[in-house]
Amino acid sequence: MSGTHDGMPPLPPGSKLGILDHLLDRAERVLSSIASIILLAMGVLISVSVAAREQINVTIPDDILMVGLAMVAVVALPMAHVQRDKGQIAVTVITDRLPQRVGEIGRVLGNLLGFLLFGAIALLVIESIPKAFAENHYYDGQLSIPVWPTKLVFAIGMGLFSLRLGLCMVADLVTMKNRPKADH
Repeated sequence: MSGTHDGMPPLPPGSKLGILDHLLDRAERVLSSIASIILLAMGVLISVSVAAREQINVTIPDDILMVGLAMVAVVALPMAHVQRDKGQIAVTVITDRLPQRVGEIGRVLGNLLGFLLFGAIALLVIESIPKAFAENHYYDGQLSIPVWPTKLVFAIGMGLFSLRLGLCMVADLVTMKNRPKADH
């Protein structure tokens, strides 16, 4: 489904929103590819760690911590792309029985709420990054892995997800506005 944009209502071509959508789509694709590479690296790390532990009785330092930190990137980076393609799981047992207009309003309100909540989360994490960097915060473990890179990755993922939710909301509003009255 990647790249089909099945769920994203069209924005006016050539408009500033259309250009923003195009740029955001490119960033989403890059971040999804990065998340895929990180997921592959996680699998390799886990396999090597288990094999080394079982075969030669050697442990990789902080392997569990590194996998946990990598999961942040694997989950956060592709969220905007998944939203763009409407690839998330949705249970629509009730909403399918409602009038179309009510469902549209529900999607707009859901996107608005998500935009506000995930945007706030992204801003709070962004605000904490300079302190984590300046005070040299790190995770406990043999490698003393710094905290700020994980926070930065999470903030990027949540920020782009929030932007995508905002664009989805605007696109839904444009679609509702342009729909002929007979379709309501």
